[in-house]
Amino acid sequence: MNKALIIVDYQFDFVDPSGKLYVPTAETKKNYIEKLIEEFYDNKNLIIATKDVHPIDHYSFKEWGPHCVVNTNGTDLYFDASKVNKIIEKGKNKETESYSAFFDEKGNSNFLDEYLRENNIQELTIVGVALEVCVKATFDHAIELGYKTNLDLKGCAGFQDKK
Repeated sequence: MNKALIIVDYQFDFVDPSGKLYVPTAETKKNYIEKLIEEFYDNKNLIIATKDVHPIDHYSFKEWGPHCVVNTNGTDLYFDASKVNKIIEKGKNKETESYSAFFDEKGNSNFLDEYLRENNIQELTIVGVALEVCVKATFDHAIELGYKTNLDLKGCAGFQDKK
């Protein structure tokens, strides 16, 4: 069975304590996520990272404040991405939010499902930030789409986590 690791939004603005929308304890997950990357890479499984990439006037800023603005270091992945097979950018439409790596809130595809099916992926392991928002939305869609899905909580951080 072909497997893939999906690393959700593990980016500077979410992970670094000085980031624009810091998720508490997110930086403490880096070593574990890097260990998973090595395991998946060594076993010739796919590694996919997602990135929140917003235009300067994205409507979600009313709720969340500016974060992950295009052409800023806030969008940078917080780990070495040299072994990542594919990066899925989401949230690029200024009028549509895309918490899920699979679809935006209007049901438009981010082309993750298509990529996984092209590569005959059947099983997913999901890690990243923020657990109760983007990770949850990605996990829910993965289940709905019929993937065998493992949410690895050791590699997740949420806004409710305490330092």
